[in-house]
Amino acid sequence: MIKVQIAKIRKSGVRTAWEVAEDGSVIRHKHTLCLTFPKKVMEAAEVGTVWNVDGITKSHSFKAGNFEITERYMKVKKSQFLRPSGELLARWIGANIEGVGEVKAKRLIRHFPDLDQRVRQKDVKALSSVAGVSEESARAIIEKWPSESFYAALEWLQNSKLPLSLAQSLARVYDDPVRTISEDPLILTAFGVSFKDTLNIIKRTKLDVRESRVLSAVAEQVAARFCFETGSTVVPEEDIVSGSAAICKTIDLNPEGITDAALKHGALLKVGNGYQSLGAAIQERTVGRLLTKCNERPKGSGSLLAAWEKDLTDDRIEEALNSFEDSLSFRMTAEQRTAVIGAVKSPVSIVSGGAGTGKTTILLAILAVYDQLSSGLAKYQVALSGRAAQRMAESTGRKAQTIARFISDHLGDGKPDAGEHVLLIIDEASMVDLVSAYKIVGILPYAARIILLGDVSQLPPVGGGLIFHAAMDSGLPVFELTEVKRQGKQSGIHQLATAVRKGEMDRTLLNSACGDTRYLPEFSHESLLKEYLKTNNPADCVVLTPIRKGPLGVTEVNKLIQAQYDEFQPQELCYNDPGAEWIPWITSSGTKIRLGDRIMVIRNDYEADIRNGDLGEITDVYTAPQEGVYGVMNIDGKLVEITDETITNIELGYAITIHKSQGSQWPKCILLLPKYASRMTDQSLIYTAITRPSKELVLIGDSALIHSAIKKGNSASKRLTNIGCLLG
Repeated sequence: MIKVQIAKIRKSGVRTAWEVAEDGSVIRHKHTLCLTFPKKVMEAAEVGTVWNVDGITKSHSFKAGNFEITERYMKVKKSQFLRPSGELLARWIGANIEGVGEVKAKRLIRHFPDLDQRVRQKDVKALSSVAGVSEESARAIIEKWPSESFYAALEWLQNSKLPLSLAQSLARVYDDPVRTISEDPLILTAFGVSFKDTLNIIKRTKLDVRESRVLSAVAEQVAARFCFETGSTVVPEEDIVSGSAAICKTIDLNPEGITDAALKHGALLKVGNGYQSLGAAIQERTVGRLLTKCNERPKGSGSLLAAWEKDLTDDRIEEALNSFEDSLSFRMTAEQRTAVIGAVKSPVSIVSGGAGTGKTTILLAILAVYDQLSSGLAKYQVALSGRAAQRMAESTGRKAQTIARFISDHLGDGKPDAGEHVLLIIDEASMVDLVSAYKIVGILPYAARIILLGDVSQLPPVGGGLIFHAAMDSGLPVFELTEVKRQGKQSGIHQLATAVRKGEMDRTLLNSACGDTRYLPEFSHESLLKEYLKTNNPADCVVLTPIRKGPLGVTEVNKLIQAQYDEFQPQELCYNDPGAEWIPWITSSGTKIRLGDRIMVIRNDYEADIRNGDLGEITDVYTAPQEGVYGVMNIDGKLVEITDETITNIELGYAITIHKSQGSQWPKCILLLPKYASRMTDQSLIYTAITRPSKELVLIGDSALIHSAIKKGNSASKRLTNIGCLLG
């Protein structure tokens, strides 16, 4: 018999597995091991479980594209169940015990079915006999091992067949998850479990739940779905009632008194224009309180480092601004000067302006004035996306980072404070959601100065909330920019963008007199390729589309453009697959990557210093791995090695979604207008796309999409929140 751990379950029911050595390590084989279990034990052979198996093994070969794949198949005759998967426990060990990652933890679990007992016996010798586990690591495991109740909770959560991610979240939040769930199993809905699945868990575990609590959970579920679908943080009562009635009908429950039940059990809170979850209410109140408190802070208070504010006058700000303006080759407009003076004078301010209105110039001026007048002020520049942060850094010549990185650097135990006197500048602030804003204010001190830069006409947050828009309508200082500087007033791009921003549309604007805006009504692959290939440098052009799927979606367009370069750059990016060895890399969208391809980073990787939204090019691909490196990519002028870690973070980047483009700019943009994307396309999406090019905009497809988007308006205006009331 051989010891194995189930790695994957295929649709056919066949299990792929790793062979496990005596020390708990995985024995690497050239060919994948596939197991067919008898029906009576098949259900128990879940991913992660460990078995002793025996049976007849045969080799099976088949073709996958141009490659021949060989696998080992065993029809299991004898099997012995050794232990559950232990995935949750392994994750806990990896997260909580220094020097012992998940790989070593899984090795320990595979080797010792009685791991908990071995640890409680303090058997250092046995634990350190497992490959990779030193005596020091064994002692750390013993010292930091969870209590018996917590260990039991981990096992119970896993054995209850809850998703591992959910089980981990529960174990992280509650000291005794088993008792908590037993007392109130409907809290699972707050962790993303559907109401139906929660009821099934209640039935399976035979837990007793009051009817009013079920009603409360139904209301909470309806509210969560409404907020997820709309981006709102407030739910109107009529939507709760109608949505709850539909759910209650399926479970034979009377929905009468649904909102009273939700209030009674604390699932929802009543606010002026509807109902809120407790979490959303706390987050909005925290953000609103911090912004208001900072704005009303007396000059020089909150920190000794803020003493310079006592001498801050309009005259001193103007003098510093004049000094900065002398270094420019142009004169700032009156509204730009007003915005700079106001933003420096006010502890909290909002600067709003359409694309090309000179927000970068204002930012440079604000920083220059602060440099002259302030002392002891820690300055931070942040933006939502990595590309926007990079553009911010390039524009100002100062460090900028993503909001996620800023939060990661400063929020949590053991993390350094941002400082006791801080200036925080948030670019593309219209896209900052409530959760991010809540985390940010948790970092900021009382003596904080905050500037929100953005454009209410561009895309709202992907997540819930509407901080920037609410701030625009509050009592906080707001400075709006209207004069466009990026393109001249006669620019077709400017005229079209202005019309869309105002909610107007004139077909004549699609083809400008100066030629910087052109419209091709009939979509064809030939017309798209012709326009794209006109650009000498691919880095100067990008295709924008509202969607990922379909003939005008990101995936298909990327394949189409890539195919034009196959003849010249046929070399494919390959990697070292454990099962099939050296094979071409296939991205998550199902495309290969070749030498010379334009690529986009889809996830932040701070170790490699690449960020979500970064664009670049594959500059080298290797014919064999060189010390774990498969090639090289150029990301905005920076050479980055392609490794097992970075290869999963890239996709083709000839075409990107409009959402991904916010915060970036190219000389030429080709905007695709697929009729079938009308449901997800609104005024803000079209406006964002139109304002990305600096020199040339080509529109291809159905212009009716623009009309329907304008008619639909800005989806942000339909979001319901309560933060405006809190900001006054």
